[in-house]
Amino acid sequence: MRAIAIALLAGLTTVGITGGVAAPAAQASAAGRAPSCLAYKLDDRGAQDELWVWNNCEKGVNFRVRLANGPDSYCTYMEPRSTYSKFTWEWPQRFDGLVKC
Repeated sequence: MRAIAIALLAGLTTVGITGGVAAPAAQASAAGRAPSCLAYKLDDRGAQDELWVWNNCEKGVNFRVRLANGPDSYCTYMEPRSTYSKFTWEWPQRFDGLVKC
């Protein structure tokens, strides 16, 4: 009986871990990279990183700032040919690119 309980718990733990990790990765790959006409400048020299993003595209763009070691930014819409939006985050988070959302 104890062996069955341990086996069931091991199975539940594996399902929980797999489900928690697979979902964000699948969403990220489905979103894809932001268009190359979305320009940015990154200053990552200090403890707080700063990112400025400009939309040089002919159309409006929805994008998200992807960060390693932390949560991604909220989905941001920028009008075509618009001025910049500024994003900041603290170390140990690291800029990992811009993705569509």
